[in-house]
Order: sequence, then C-alpha cells, then structure tokens
Amino acid sequence: MSRDSEVAKAVLGQLPAALTETVSLATPLTVSRIEGRDQAVPVLRELAESFGIGEPEFVATDDQRAFVTFVGRGQGPEVGLFAVLTHGSAGTYSAVDLYARPWPFVKLVRDHLAASDTRFHNDIDLSVPYVPTGPPSGFLTDPPGLPPLAADVAFHSPVLTDTASGGELVGTILMAVEEISGAPRFRVATRFGNASVLLYDATVHGHTWQLGLVIGLDSNDEIADMRVYSRPWPVAALFRGEVYKLLRDRLGPQYWQGENPLVALGEA
Repeated sequence: MSRDSEVAKAVLGQLPAALTETVSLATPLTVSRIEGRDQAVPVLRELAESFGIGEPEFVATDDQRAFVTFVGRGQGPEVGLFAVLTHGSAGTYSAVDLYARPWPFVKLVRDHLAASDTRFHNDIDLSVPYVPTGPPSGFLTDPPGLPPLAADVAFHSPVLTDTASGGELVGTILMAVEEISGAPRFRVATRFGNASVLLYDATVHGHTWQLGLVIGLDSNDEIADMRVYSRPWPVAALFRGEVYKLLRDRLGPQYWQGENPLVALGEA
C-alpha cells in the first residue's frame, strides 16, 4: 500500500492500525475532540459515508504531518473535506483534525448525521467561548508571507456556495474576512512544489474559528487557486452571517444558497 493510500484510508476509518490507541479526533461538525481509537474510528466511518468521500483529491506529507483533501457527493450538493494527520510513533498518527466546506452544504451532512447520532446533534454548544485544543504544536512565531493573487484566481470559500473568480473580487472577499475575524494566527505553513498548506485560527464573536487553506500556485508563483475549509460548524455559521451583511450587495444569490445566513445571528 502506498503512503498516500494509507493516509486516505486512515481518514476514511478503513485502516484503524494507522491510528494510535490514544488518537485524538476533531471533526468539522462538533466542538469537543473525540479521544481514543475505539471512539474515533466509527466516527471517521460515519463522516466518510455521509460526506460521500472516497479517493483523495490531494495528498502531501512532511516529517510532522500528512494532509489530504477529498471532494464528496455529500447529501446532494458537493462538499469538501480536509484532514490533517499528526505523526505519532512507528508510522502511526496521533491526531486527526478535520475541516469542511462550504457551510450550507456541510449543514446537510450534519443534519443527516444528527438524525441518528446524538453527538452531532448535541456537541455544538457555544454558550462559552470556544477554544480549541489542537492541532498540536501551537502557533508560528513569524507569519508566512503569501504570494500575490493571480488575475484569474479562483477562491473556494468555507461558507460561500459558489466559486469567486478574479483578483479584484477575491481581494474584496479577503478584506471582508479579515474585517470580521481579524488577522490569522498561523499554526502551520508548508510548501509542497506548486502547492502550499496553511493552518490558522481566527476569531468570530469571541469564538476561535479554525481554518485550513490549500493554495495552488501558477507558473508565475502567484496564487491561482485557494480552497479554504473550516471548523467547528457552529462558529462557521456565525462567520457566514457576518460576511453576508458585508457582501450581500456584492455577491449574488448563488453564493448564499441554503439557510438564510442571518438565522445563525438571530437576525432573520
């Protein structure tokens, strides 16, 4: 079995031996981490089935982590799942952190799971500020410098339901993002050839919002493609409501499919 295949199968819950007995799992849909292989593997299998994922889209590995993305059929509209696996001992993984996109279509997955698993129904409490315990390793001392946007850059948002294209529009969206959630606090920034992976935290309504970004670079070393995934699900809903208020006059209804974004803010 290739290393890429092993990583993918570990995320799908098809290779329990690749996970340590004490593996820690963060899902994109719940607030609390799930501790231990016996608890984590069934959840990984549930998620894989409900997200409708199989073959990986992108796999990259360094000496600390493995990264893998999937595109799945979800519960109708297409969804994306991003996994970060932290290396443990003897070729195993000690932590798995999952992020997803875009929120309205991920909501359909969450609703499907919550109908039969109380974990996905109940573990979304934001009555106190959400503070994550991972991914492992803390924050980078120096923030990474990002390449410029290509003129035809494509931006796949964690909350918008259509792809935004073009440097001007994407730049406007990114400025709105920072206005709402502040400057990112980077945990990981790693380049793999013409791709880069970044993990970072932001803040929405006092809650930590965790994001994973996979960047594709063009021949000019400019950003041609940005795919952003986030967790946890209830914090992403708050961000979606706030960004809607800033961008609803600029972005058409194709970007706001699903539940009214203002519902999460209690303003609908």
